[in-house]
Amino acid sequence: MRVSSQYTLAVHSLVMIEFLKEERVTSEIIANAAGCNPVIVRNVFSKLRVAGLLDTSPGRGKAELSRPADEITLADVYIATETDDVDEIFKMYSGNTECPMGRCMHELLNPSLTEAKDAMLDSLKRTTIADLVAKVPGLTCDASKKDDC
Repeated sequence: MRVSSQYTLAVHSLVMIEFLKEERVTSEIIANAAGCNPVIVRNVFSKLRVAGLLDTSPGRGKAELSRPADEITLADVYIATETDDVDEIFKMYSGNTECPMGRCMHELLNPSLTEAKDAMLDSLKRTTIADLVAKVPGLTCDASKKDDC
């Protein structure tokens, strides 16, 4: 299953924001830490805001989690940044309607693919942003120094 880099960038962002919650963590700082463009981070922030996972205020330049880190699961982040549509996750050819195999393959595979997607989401539900923050090994990062993260 292919998941876009927006998902891992969203997780990275939320972990950083929570870990450095006393600091002013901006899209530029996260972009530097992730090795990407700040515009990409802002696009991810937008998805996280729409999903109710992140609060940002124009002019303040500080992002904050919308709810406690122990209430945001990796599944929440996945749903905010990716699709849970089995047909989008697992791309298939439309199939040849003249072929007995071709016309039924989607129907044959769909239950297994749905089960795989559900298992993945169930697994992601067991890990929260707080769980990941707790695993950050003695990291010290001064968010005011962009090159320090």
